[in-house]
Amino acid sequence: RDAPYIGHVLEGSPTGTTVMRMTAFDADDPTTDNAVLRYNILKQTPDKPSPNMFYIDPEKGDIVTVVSPAMLDRETLSTPQYELVVEAKDMSGSDVGLTGTATATIVIEDKNDYPPEFTKKEFQATVNEGATGVIVNLTVEDKDDPATGAWRAVYTIINGNPGQSFEIQTNPQSNEGMLSVVKPLDYEISAFHTLLIKVENEDPLIPDVAYGPSSTTTVQITVRDVNEGPVFFPQPMTVTKRENIPIGSEVFTVNAADPDTLQHQMIRFSVYKDPAGWLSINPANGTIHTTDILDRESPFVHNNTYVAQFLAIDNGNPPATGTGTLHITLEDVNDNMPAMHPTLAKDRKST
Repeated sequence: RDAPYIGHVLEGSPTGTTVMRMTAFDADDPTTDNAVLRYNILKQTPDKPSPNMFYIDPEKGDIVTVVSPAMLDRETLSTPQYELVVEAKDMSGSDVGLTGTATATIVIEDKNDYPPEFTKKEFQATVNEGATGVIVNLTVEDKDDPATGAWRAVYTIINGNPGQSFEIQTNPQSNEGMLSVVKPLDYEISAFHTLLIKVENEDPLIPDVAYGPSSTTTVQITVRDVNEGPVFFPQPMTVTKRENIPIGSEVFTVNAADPDTLQHQMIRFSVYKDPAGWLSINPANGTIHTTDILDRESPFVHNNTYVAQFLAIDNGNPPATGTGTLHITLEDVNDNMPAMHPTLAKDRKST
């Protein structure tokens, strides 16, 4: 019959496994030998590793495997697909019988008989402190069919990630493990990290195959020191002062610390934003003084609070800067006299 004949069989299947059935039709009288059919395989392509990989039952048309399970190994075959030219002959297959042919396609399907293996026992990665993103791609080899869960890899960090600073995901195209930093690392806390990572397949391995030592790898991660800006504390800073205090009065002394504790850097301070121009800061010790009268009624004061910002700059190469905010709450003093606003009195008689 006109139909696409396609059969599927799992690799490693036992000898005698039925793959598919071929069915032919003869319009002659079914009660005579004219319609009694016999089947035969004329050609197998390719003919490796054996020219007789399959057998067809002459009467039923069932195609079965005839080679050992070891020879039906998808990963060692030149192709996972075979084509059989099948002949159907009437007259019970006698020499005088008429024949018809059809092609059967047999696909050797994969099963998870090869675990993924890392291409290296150890991978190296370097990352700047404070940075996030992919830092290294871990490569694996797997002989199984890339279109199946027997090939697709699943990665797991099994040691060295107590702070959950790292994550690993599978690249769906390459099957590589993309190791990422998801929480910024601090060089001053730890300059090196060692991760132990395992790889498995989405599908379970067949019972007689297990994951071996090559299914785990070590990743050595070096954290590069980066010059970080000083940090003000507390942030924001707050202080309360009476308005109209004398020019040159001390307002507040800021505190800032350099996270780069191993570099022993110096910090200098400067004014960043002082909308009314009322303040100055000592570059060395961070003490803030007034350079003008603090006026609670100024348009630069909102809800009795004046806001200024200051910079802390280290002497790294290049220098790094941190920003701190100071909220000055101004207490009112009686510095504005009442103002009279004349009003016009109306004559009752005129109304």
